[in-house]
Amino acid sequence: MATYINYGEGEEDAIVQGAEWLQRVLQQQQGLEAEKAFTERFKKDFKDAQETSKRYDYGPVFDLLVEYSKNLFSAIPENKPEERLREVESFFALILSMLLLLEDATHLDRATTQLCDLFSANTEQQPELRLRLLMMLYNTFNNPAVEFRYRVFKYTLDFAARADMFDQVLPYLDYLESWMADWDAYLQIDDKRELYASISTYMRNYGKRPEAFQYLKMYHSLFQGEPKDALIKPKVADQTVQLMKDAITLPVVIQFDDILMLDSVKALKGTKQEALVTLCEIFLSGTVDDLKEFQKKNGKIFDEHGLSFQEAMSKIRLLTLATMARGQCELPLDEIAKQIQETPSGVEPWVVRAISEGVIDGRIDQLNGKVLVKSAFLRKFEKEEWNFLDSKLSQWIENLEEVIKFLAEKKTEAA
Repeated sequence: MATYINYGEGEEDAIVQGAEWLQRVLQQQQGLEAEKAFTERFKKDFKDAQETSKRYDYGPVFDLLVEYSKNLFSAIPENKPEERLREVESFFALILSMLLLLEDATHLDRATTQLCDLFSANTEQQPELRLRLLMMLYNTFNNPAVEFRYRVFKYTLDFAARADMFDQVLPYLDYLESWMADWDAYLQIDDKRELYASISTYMRNYGKRPEAFQYLKMYHSLFQGEPKDALIKPKVADQTVQLMKDAITLPVVIQFDDILMLDSVKALKGTKQEALVTLCEIFLSGTVDDLKEFQKKNGKIFDEHGLSFQEAMSKIRLLTLATMARGQCELPLDEIAKQIQETPSGVEPWVVRAISEGVIDGRIDQLNGKVLVKSAFLRKFEKEEWNFLDSKLSQWIENLEEVIKFLAEKKTEAA
């Protein structure tokens, strides 16, 4: 910014130097008439601000500089743009420094949106600079709880996605949870829903489908307790269908109880999308036979939603194996083959896959034709699972009591 801003001469001097730079650019870009119109207005606003207020009123001058800076991005030449690009970025740094000097809250609110619109107006013209300026605008509000931060962040996120630069904002999503807590006082429920839905869409377009699924779950969690008529609106229902499709098709998703507990998913029962809910219920507690029976009755749903029956069959086989392994120390390979409807010679790869994907923890005893099980994934956790856990805890307590009793007896004998 040393090109035109002299920090040692005071704020007003910096603004004058910025205006002189803009004056020269306007003359080169739009001609003498445009340059003259700007100069006359600047002199008037600058003089009026100094004469009518004990403190300098930055408002009118700020508005004027922003008004005449709309075409600055097109003033950067394609050949050797470095010097002009630095000048433009420096000029907007001056604009941002003036932003926080606006004392009227309404003006500050309007000016923030105005700058967001200006920076994000075009994804073809200097997109890297525009994204950098949006980030600078975000950092201008250095108090994390300032209400404008969410608005600027949303503009930045949307622009980066439209400009195919989403990777540059992706690392900042790691901080989103804490930022959301800071912004909470200024956010409406619709703001939160829109943010999570947008991030999910951008993640999916960027090829990060598991992450897109997680943000979509956050979106749907914000509809808990809403009336059914709000849940079956097209926008919400479409996102619910997408959530279930993600859950069905993503190999990493093997838990379905939390999805089926969502009110937005429950609301689709009795609608034309009910079959998707039924399919998710099969993954929650069904078997290979259940999936085959579903496919006979609802085969068209796979084509309608771009689902693969073979991929669905792979997932239900793994989940069936998890059900078989619950509470067991060992499982015969021939029994596994029977339950997942696989040939004896083809069952071991399924066990290996189940172990590698965390469905079960164990190892194959090839010599004895069995799987030695340490633990298994629980497909659901309801009353039956609580009773099972209670019995296990009771057994462990009894075993510990026996150990304690044995040690006490040995201690007595030694005495």
